[in-house]
Amino acid sequence: MNAVAQSMNDAAYSQLLALRKGSTDARECIELTVDSLMEEFQCSRRRASLLAIRAWHDLEGAKKPNAYVDVTLTTGNTVVVHDASGRTSIFSVQELLQLRDQAAAIQIPA
Repeated sequence: MNAVAQSMNDAAYSQLLALRKGSTDARECIELTVDSLMEEFQCSRRRASLLAIRAWHDLEGAKKPNAYVDVTLTTGNTVVVHDASGRTSIFSVQELLQLRDQAAAIQIPA
């Protein structure tokens, strides 16, 4: 990872850690971090969003590590997940896209 990428990564984690201490909800924490990364590093919204969301989920996963993605077995077409019970699940990219589309279709009341 080059120095700029490392600085962006560090900035995302630092800001999210600070925001999580307050009563800011997840969506707002991520949005504030994305805006901050875009301004500080003059990067695209997509790049800032990917960094912020990855950092958020890393921080959330550290609180309750009951499952993880096995990056040694994961490929460009499949994702391998191990959980605390010892169960291994393998998802194709198509299955993950279907889950994403299903989740996007769910209307959450405000």
